[in-house]
Amino acid sequence: MSKWEKLKVFRKNGSSEEMQPILNETSLEVESGSSVSVNISPDSSSKVKKFGSFDDMDKLKYDQQKNRNCFDDGVTKIDFVIVYEEQHKDLLNESDQGKSDEEKANKQKQKNWEYQHQKWRNKFIKNLRREGMLIEIDKNSGEETTVYYFKLSCSWDLLVYYAEHLNLRAPLQLREYKQHVWSSRILKKLKIPNCMDQIVPNPPSLYFTCTFKNSKLQNFLGSSDHETYFSNTERARIAWEILQNTVYGKKKRAELGIERLLSENVFSAAFPLHDGDFKITDPVQDVDPTLLNRRQVLRKYWARWGVWYKYQPLDHIRSYFGEKIGIYFAWLGFYTSWLLPVSILGLIVFIVGAALIETNTPANEVCSSGKKFVMCPRCDGCRMWYLSNTCLMTKLAYLFDNGGTVFFAVVMSFWAVFFLEFWKRKNAQLAHHWEVMDFEAEEERPRPEYNARAPTMALNPVTGVMEPHFPPGQRLRRIFTGFTILIIMLGVVIIFVLSVIVYKAIIGLVMIESKDKLVQGQASNLRTFSGAVINLILIMLMANIYTVVAEILTKWEMHRTQTQYEDSLTFKVFVFQFVNYYSSIFYIAFFKGKFVGYPGHYDTTFGIRNDSCGSGGCLIELAQQLLVIMVGKQAINNIEELVVPWLKKKWQKRKMKRVFLSDGQQNLTKPWEIEYHELVEFQGLFHEYLEMVLQFGFITIFVAAFPIAPLFALLNNWIEIRLDARKMVCETRRPIAERAQDIGVWYEILDALVQIAVVTNAFLIAFTSQFIPRLFYEYRVGNDTLNGFTNFSLSYAPNNTEFKSCRYYAHRTVDGQYTQYYYELLVCKLAFVIVFEHVVFFISRMIDWSVPDIPESLMVKVKRERYLAKQALTDNIDTSMVSSCMHKQFYSEILSYKLLS
Repeated sequence: MSKWEKLKVFRKNGSSEEMQPILNETSLEVESGSSVSVNISPDSSSKVKKFGSFDDMDKLKYDQQKNRNCFDDGVTKIDFVIVYEEQHKDLLNESDQGKSDEEKANKQKQKNWEYQHQKWRNKFIKNLRREGMLIEIDKNSGEETTVYYFKLSCSWDLLVYYAEHLNLRAPLQLREYKQHVWSSRILKKLKIPNCMDQIVPNPPSLYFTCTFKNSKLQNFLGSSDHETYFSNTERARIAWEILQNTVYGKKKRAELGIERLLSENVFSAAFPLHDGDFKITDPVQDVDPTLLNRRQVLRKYWARWGVWYKYQPLDHIRSYFGEKIGIYFAWLGFYTSWLLPVSILGLIVFIVGAALIETNTPANEVCSSGKKFVMCPRCDGCRMWYLSNTCLMTKLAYLFDNGGTVFFAVVMSFWAVFFLEFWKRKNAQLAHHWEVMDFEAEEERPRPEYNARAPTMALNPVTGVMEPHFPPGQRLRRIFTGFTILIIMLGVVIIFVLSVIVYKAIIGLVMIESKDKLVQGQASNLRTFSGAVINLILIMLMANIYTVVAEILTKWEMHRTQTQYEDSLTFKVFVFQFVNYYSSIFYIAFFKGKFVGYPGHYDTTFGIRNDSCGSGGCLIELAQQLLVIMVGKQAINNIEELVVPWLKKKWQKRKMKRVFLSDGQQNLTKPWEIEYHELVEFQGLFHEYLEMVLQFGFITIFVAAFPIAPLFALLNNWIEIRLDARKMVCETRRPIAERAQDIGVWYEILDALVQIAVVTNAFLIAFTSQFIPRLFYEYRVGNDTLNGFTNFSLSYAPNNTEFKSCRYYAHRTVDGQYTQYYYELLVCKLAFVIVFEHVVFFISRMIDWSVPDIPESLMVKVKRERYLAKQALTDNIDTSMVSSCMHKQFYSEILSYKLLS
C-alpha cells in the first residue's frame, strides 16, 4: 500500500496503525476542508517533504515541469514576463507615393510614437537592470511583426528588500489548523459518509508568521534555502511592485510604472507565468497526485464538472491566486452552501402548495361558479367574461400565494440576516488563517490614467513626493455631471418599462380580438410572458450599454487611486443595475392594478387605460416575471462565460498567425509564448460580484412571490463556481496575487439589500398577496371559513355605466365609494407591515448584538499566536527549546486528535 493510499485509509477510519510510519518521517498536511494540518517531523527547520513516491519516469517528468518556468540555464526562476510587439520597419518605411497628406501625417505620427515608445522601453528595461532585476530576452519573428518576451527574475537581495517593504509574512513555525465545515460536522454526528470531502494533494504549509524583517532573517523557517523560501506567488507580487515603481521617463511627470506603459500600448502584456500546463497527459488513475503541479491540482480537484459537489480547496486557491480571489471563492462557496437548506424549504413550500390546490376554497368557488360571476371588460372595446374562465390560473396562483409562502418570506428575512452575520465570522476565520487579519493597504499610488491626464503637480502630504494633481473642485463638477447622466439613463430604463406596458396593452387587444379561441383564451398569459421576454432583452441591452458608459464616466472623473475608482464605478453600476433589473418587478408588485379606477371611471395614462392584473392576480404575474428575468439572466450569463472566452481565444490564435510564417504553422512550445497567444487577460472580479449580488436581491427582495428562487440560484451557483474556476485555471493568464481581508464594499451593498428585502416582503405580503384579505374574511366575516370569499372580493359596477350587472375586484359600493371593509382591511395591512418590519428588524439587531463578528475561540488563538511570534523573535530566546516544545505540543495534539477520531 502506497503512502497516498495509507493516508486515504487514515482519513476514512482514523487508523493509527497505518499512519504511524508516515508521521515519523514526514509532515502530515491535509486539505483545508478536512480536520487537521500539522508538522511533527524531528527537524522543523528542514524543507518539508511531500508524501508519496515515484519512479524514474515520473521523476523525469517532475524535473521537466520544475524547469519549465526558468531561464535558458534551467535554474533561474522566471518571476514575471512582459511582452511587446514590434511592427517590421519595412512596413513603416514603405513608400508614401500616392497617399494623401492626411495618411502621410498619420504615418509620421505613428513613427514618432513608435520612436517615443522605444525610448521609454529602453529606459524602463535599463532601470529594471539597475534595480537588480535579472532579464533574459526571447523573441518570435513573423512576416509582419516580431514579439519580444522579457523574462524577469528577482535576485535574493531584491526579494529580501521588497519583502520587508511590502510587509510580507515570514514563517516561524509549522502550525496546526482545524477548518470547521458545518456540513461535515453534521454528517459526522449523523454518521453519514461525507461524499463532499476530498483529499487534495500538495496542500500549502501552514505557519505561525510575523512581519518579515531582514534583521531577523535567521529566525525564519527555511530562510537558508534561497530557492524555495519565497513562493512563486510572493516572487510575482514582489516583481509586480518593482515594475510599478520603475521609472521610464521623467519622474517629475510621474512617468513610472508598468500599468501606464500598458495603457499607452508601450508593452502589450505583463503577467506571471502559470505553474506548468493544466493538462494531465497520462491517465488520471496512473498519475501520482503528489507529482501534479499546483495548476494541475486545481484543475483536477476544483476546475472541472466532476467535482461540482466537492468542497473547494480554498487553501490551494489562495496559495495560487492570492487572498483577494481566495476570499471571493470562499464567499461564493459559503453563499451557495447556505442556499441549500432554504432551497429545500422553498421547494417543500412549493410542493405543499401544489398538493393543497384542490383544498383551496376560493379557487374551488371560482372553478364551480359557471356563469354566476360576469366580469367587466378588461379593456375598452373588450367583451364581458366569466370568472370561471380563470379557473386554471386561480389554482396556479395558489402555488405562490398561500400561508406557506408567507412563512417562507419570514424565514428568508431571518436567513439573510444570519447569512451576513455568520459570513463575518467565517471571514474572520479565513483572515486569521490566511494571515490578513491585520492587513492594511499601503498608501496607494495614483492610477496610470490619473498620472497621464492630471494637469498639475502637487506635494503628496503622506509621502512628501511631488505627484500629478487634479483639482478637487473640477472633479466634483465631473462627478455631478456623471450622476446627471446616471439619472438620464435611469429615465431611459423607466421609459422602456412604460413601453413594455404599452406593448402588453396593444398585444392584449390584438389577441382578444383574434378569431383563434386558444389565443383569445390565453391572451393574458401570452402577453405577460412575451412582455417579460422583451423586458429581459431590454434589460440585458441596457446593462451592457450602461456598464460601458459608467466606465467612461468614472475614468473621466479622474479618481486618484484604484480603490476610489472601483468604489465610484461599483456605486454607479449597482444603482443602475438595481433600477434596470428590478423596476419592472417593483411595478408589478406594488403599482400594477392599484390605480385602475372602476367601471365608468377608469384611470388613464397618456390616454391609455391603466394596466390591471391578469386573471390569476398580480402575484402569479410577478412570479412569471421573476422566473423569466432571473433564470433568463443566469442562463445568458453562463452562456457568455462559456462562449466569450472561447471567442477571445479564437481571436488570439488569429492574431498569432502574424507572428509565424505565412503557412500559419503554430509551433508554440515555450510557456510564455503559449500564455501570451492562447490565454486571455484576467478582467477582475467586479462583474462576478455584481452578478451574485443581483441574484441575492432576487432571492431576498421578492421571495414572497417566488419561493423556488433560492433553488434556481443554487443550481446556477453550482455551475458558476466551476465556470469561474475553469476560466481562472484554463483560460486566463495568471492574475497578480492581491491581498485582501474581506469582500470590501460588496458587504455593505448586501446589507442594504437585506434591509430593503424586509420592507419589500412586508408590503408584498400585505398589499399584493391575498393572505391578509383571506385572514380578514375568515375571522371577521366568514365565521372561521372562506366560503363566500370570492363574492366578498367582488363589487358591482355602478348603475350609470354601460355594463350594469358586471363584477370587478374591489371593495366599493354601487356608487363607486369604498366600503367599510376596505378601510378595515387597509388598517390590517398597515398593521401587518409595521409589526413585520419591527419584529424582523428587532430580532436582526439582537442577532447582530449577540453573535460576535469574531468567535471567542479565534480571539484566544490570535492572542496565543501573537505571543508565540513575539517569543520567537526575541533575540535572547533559545529557538531550539521553543522548537522542541512546540513539536511536543503538536505531537500531543495529533495523538489526542487520533484518539478522538
